[in-house]
Amino acid sequence: MNYHFFVGNDNGNSEHDMIVDGRLIQQPNVNCTVDVLPWSEEQSPESFIKNLQEQLVVTIDSPATRPGMYYVGKFALESGEILDNLQIGIDLKCDMDLPVVNTLAQIAAVAVQKAYDEEKKIPDQIDVEIDMATALPVTQHTDENAAKFEKRFMSGTHHVTVHLGIHRVAVKLVFSFTKVVPEATPVIFTLQKDADGSWRDGDIFKDFTETYGLEKKFNGSYFKDKRILHVDIGDGSTEYPITEGNKFLRQFVHGSHHGIGYAIEEALDDFNKQIHLPDSPRQFFSDVIKNTKHKYHARALRTLKRPLESQARQIIQNVKRQLTKARNEIDVICVYGGGSILLHTILNPLLKELCDEREMKLLYIPSEFAVQLNAMGLDSFVRGKIYEALKNKAALPV
Repeated sequence: MNYHFFVGNDNGNSEHDMIVDGRLIQQPNVNCTVDVLPWSEEQSPESFIKNLQEQLVVTIDSPATRPGMYYVGKFALESGEILDNLQIGIDLKCDMDLPVVNTLAQIAAVAVQKAYDEEKKIPDQIDVEIDMATALPVTQHTDENAAKFEKRFMSGTHHVTVHLGIHRVAVKLVFSFTKVVPEATPVIFTLQKDADGSWRDGDIFKDFTETYGLEKKFNGSYFKDKRILHVDIGDGSTEYPITEGNKFLRQFVHGSHHGIGYAIEEALDDFNKQIHLPDSPRQFFSDVIKNTKHKYHARALRTLKRPLESQARQIIQNVKRQLTKARNEIDVICVYGGGSILLHTILNPLLKELCDEREMKLLYIPSEFAVQLNAMGLDSFVRGKIYEALKNKAALPV
């Protein structure tokens, strides 16, 4: 079976958000290497299909990463095995195996699910050609690092075996083109257009239009000529790029090592003591925070309060630095990313006051859109004319 997938790939420090063939995949960005399959008895391979992302086990043979068998995402996190994750503020994503392994695994899993949906049977082999847009933090994005990361995907054929119990499906992945852009910048495409290419409207702008008394037929065309200061708050970094229309203004590149991950690491020892654990990974704490029904949720929030306030102060200082550099010539400050949700109650009033005094507007993206905004932007970008032009240019003989 042969497929062609467009992939928008946001490889976050904590969460992996991908849009593969139009489908959003969200998983903890962790994996672990193992020697044997977790299943011994015969289980129907079909029973794995529906929730494959939650029980993803793959064997990878690729020129881009060390070969081996991996538990990926949620299955790794819940396995009790020693996890591989991205060390915030330390690891260069372009050099790490983890983002490559998890990207290959998730694309292969979607291919298996698509084949089963279409054929109503488990295939033996699938070939997938991929066009992908992904990103590096602004603080790590250089021409050299971007080219290195692109090359890891495009420099050969990646063989992924997806394990459905003891049944195996061989998936061959070839990246026809990959473009690595600075994180946050693809969001300009998301703010303006939806997945169908129409002007975006709806709940994503509800608070914004009510706050500023904008007309009821408001849509994404509002942003097509606006100068926007982005505040993309992640786990291990916050990016503060400035865009004008669809242009990324290279002279205003700025990012800082602040984010939810730092607050969590600061709170983690206290949290572990309170729940009588000698150790637990950052991603476990993140899951407890997200799950309001978890028995440790309230305790986790209490230990996080002071570290969050510290991160918010640092982020405000970096926003002010960018505004000074731009001489306050900003129309909208747009805040999003996984970290923006937990920081909302602290950060929103501080930024609103800042915007009011400097005569600009604040667009604080609602929590239901905040995490996936980068993946949505990358998906729009990979399907767009700019990506197509870059791909065609790269194919020309030198």
